[in-house]
Amino acid sequence: MRYRGLMAVWSCWVFTTIVIWFAVFLTCFMPIKKESSGLSSVNDVQQQTEDFVHGAVPLRRQFNKTVIVLVDALRADFILGSDTPMLMTKELISQNLAFVAKAHTPTVTLPRVKALVTGSVPGFVDVVLNFGSAKYEGDSILAQMSQAKQRVVFYGDNTWIKLFSDHFTRYEGTTSFFVTDYTEVDNNVTRHLPSEFAQGDFDLLILHYLGLDHIGHMAGPSSPLVPPKLREMDEIINMIYQSLAKLQDEGLPNLLIVCGDHGMSDQGSHGGASYSETRVPLVFLSTKGLHHSGDGTKSEVDQIDLVPTLSELLGLPIPQNNLGRLLLEVFEESSPEEQLASLLRNTIQLLNLLKANQQEADTEVTALFLTTCKLHAELLSINSSERSDAMVHRVLTQYNEVITMATSNITKNLTTYDMPALITCIICLWAAVFLLVLSRHSPLPWMVLIHVTSTMYLLHHLTRSQSVWHFLSPGYFTSVSALLVVVLTTAFRNRESFRGLFQWIGTVCVDDPGSRCVALLIVGTFLHTLSLLSSSFVEEEHQTWYFLSTSIHSIHFISQLSTTHPLPLCENTHRHLNSSKNHLENGTTFYIDPMNLFTYKTRKMALEVFVLLLTARLSRSLNQTGNKWLHLPDIEDWLILEDNKCSLSVLVAISLFLTLVIISQQLSWLQTAITATGLFCVFWFRASTGALSLPVIPVMDRGILPARLSFVCLVILLISQFTPVSFSRTGFTNVCLTAWTLLHVLLMKSHNIILVALMTVQQYVLSQSKLVLSPSAAVVYYMWMGRSAFFSQGNSNSIATVDVGAGYVGQRDYNAVPVAILLALATYAGPIYWFLAFLTKLNSLRPSKRDLHNIFITMAMAIALPVMMYAGFVVMERYHLFVWTVFLPKLLYLGMDLVIYSILSITLVVMYHLKT
Repeated sequence: MRYRGLMAVWSCWVFTTIVIWFAVFLTCFMPIKKESSGLSSVNDVQQQTEDFVHGAVPLRRQFNKTVIVLVDALRADFILGSDTPMLMTKELISQNLAFVAKAHTPTVTLPRVKALVTGSVPGFVDVVLNFGSAKYEGDSILAQMSQAKQRVVFYGDNTWIKLFSDHFTRYEGTTSFFVTDYTEVDNNVTRHLPSEFAQGDFDLLILHYLGLDHIGHMAGPSSPLVPPKLREMDEIINMIYQSLAKLQDEGLPNLLIVCGDHGMSDQGSHGGASYSETRVPLVFLSTKGLHHSGDGTKSEVDQIDLVPTLSELLGLPIPQNNLGRLLLEVFEESSPEEQLASLLRNTIQLLNLLKANQQEADTEVTALFLTTCKLHAELLSINSSERSDAMVHRVLTQYNEVITMATSNITKNLTTYDMPALITCIICLWAAVFLLVLSRHSPLPWMVLIHVTSTMYLLHHLTRSQSVWHFLSPGYFTSVSALLVVVLTTAFRNRESFRGLFQWIGTVCVDDPGSRCVALLIVGTFLHTLSLLSSSFVEEEHQTWYFLSTSIHSIHFISQLSTTHPLPLCENTHRHLNSSKNHLENGTTFYIDPMNLFTYKTRKMALEVFVLLLTARLSRSLNQTGNKWLHLPDIEDWLILEDNKCSLSVLVAISLFLTLVIISQQLSWLQTAITATGLFCVFWFRASTGALSLPVIPVMDRGILPARLSFVCLVILLISQFTPVSFSRTGFTNVCLTAWTLLHVLLMKSHNIILVALMTVQQYVLSQSKLVLSPSAAVVYYMWMGRSAFFSQGNSNSIATVDVGAGYVGQRDYNAVPVAILLALATYAGPIYWFLAFLTKLNSLRPSKRDLHNIFITMAMAIALPVMMYAGFVVMERYHLFVWTVFLPKLLYLGMDLVIYSILSITLVVMYHLKT
């Protein structure tokens, strides 16, 4: 007993170190980008400009008052498309300028806001910081305006206030994360406009509207709520433009800039790299009009090009960390001398940044720049009447070429990887995985002590001294060597320990009658791990799991046929001679008549596998996911149409009723009544949000009351198991599964409630069938079902598919902790459901502690194997074209998989050890 308890503790510790090392690996792989400190000054800019080109036109302000209207998730076609509802804005564009701007990934608010005021390319770590942004201390347009004593006023998303509050003269924020509010969140911005334009004392007014983004998260870009919101934004933009026109005096004109921070995917979210997420409008509306040729819409540019352009328009130095280039189309009315001077300042700023990020100057870039400056000076020395357009064009072209070369070199050096730290993490990660494989045997006490001490030392060293230590330091070398000694000692302590790697496979394969199934589970796990080394397989990973989950159903059916006991049994000796052997789960040997193959049991098994395959096919058709075929129509697209709300309501009602009928078979009458009440409140909640139709019953504001009632029913359901009136027939695991089903349907989008019903049918079929698998193999079977369910609900390896709205179910205000918990539970609802389903199946098998330990090791290996391989792979491919758009998001998902399954597996061990 003590021996097995020590093994369990050791295995849990090793698995925990895998989670820890992977977390440290992520922090090393996603470092905060290097940035130059301090602020540019007007005097320095003027001095440098004069040093390179004597007589260049100095900085001058070209607009008096500027307003930036940033509409969150305003993708390009919403305003520049032919069928846009924003007709007044479209008319203003015809007299001014508009661009399609490309936003860099990750397309979430915090990094995009930083990019819009600093001109820098954001780091992927900003995705994590998006929910807890800290004050930004670097150079930016806002810092430059503050330094120049100009007045900046802000209203909107409080992300700006967290970052730049020191630079605002007046401000008021709105909560950006409460996505169920798309009305008040914009009204709170607009209500300040009359007083601001009446005062007219601002130099820059920034307005960040969030309603469109919130509609996208709740209902998607095809929602009937989108056109009215766009018309509302259109009216606001027109009103602001007219107000700026009235404020214009004899001097400089005023400027209105309309843009989006990021776009919106076809599913309504953002964060990925699809065209609709990365293309946003960038509109310049001058009160005196901007000279241009064509219809006002220009070619595609980078979103960060706004920063140097706006800096020049406002007569401010370009922020030091800017990577954008001047939009010369905005300066068409300026003289050639002014255009060249602006481009010169942009070039000097980028070369300064290149010098700060690159120890050795690029002689080719420097030589071309000096040659261009010489041509620029010669051009200025020529009388303006004698200059040709070709001469001006040549200088402009060469400046742009220098800018292209400089930005290319800067981008390559922006992110530096601490390779010793990354390699250490990978070594420790691989060592922990091998220890996990070998942890079927209890370790020696001194090995445990060395492993714990070495791990703690390395973790402390990495977190405190990252990027300043090296391989040959004594502490590092000793600690890594000690970890390797522990691994080797564990492997060679005795011969059986060395075979630990094969015992995980051999125990299941040899002793299990369903060897075909086990072979598929093992081979499928390894093939899936290898498939992650391809970007296409990562983008379309759902196809892998759909194939594996349907294959295991079919192979399991074949295994059942080869081991089943058809009735009636043959008693004739002649028939015995022509029959084949069959072993039941209890080891009894029978002889079966091949002519009597299609018996009742066989037909029952065939029906079961047919139901499993049919429900799997319907589940995968409900939500299109991945990348290549995401644009194709699916069942969801039809169900969410306003005209089909009645059909969706009927299907959801049927799904909830079917779910109740199935799960009530394992509940007492009291628990059934509680569950029925909770499911009704779920329907009531969705009807209150406008997704479903519910006659007679009053609709509540945002569905907060019915959602909270569902949570109450969930809690009462769990408590009811411990009351005397509860006569549950199968134990606490079934109650937990029922409670989770209730939470599952509450957090899902309305059409995905149908998916939960299909999963309930699958779980019921598997619970009634006899598995030909050992518990260790069965857990992988159920994990595959959970993986398939993860993608069936519309998730992918892009953060854009995360349903942010699920985090606000029952929430009246934004609270970070409950929102984060609900969001994680909703995203991983499928895998958690199938883990609980496995527990209900396991409960009937009465596993021993050795079985539980084997299950734990199997689960841990199934999740740790791809993590171990993928960590090494992304380090090798860290400069790959798709590292930020494909590989790193998958790395984050693997991290969450590791956390979720580590909690579930450790809970399994603790629960059953306490029980026994």
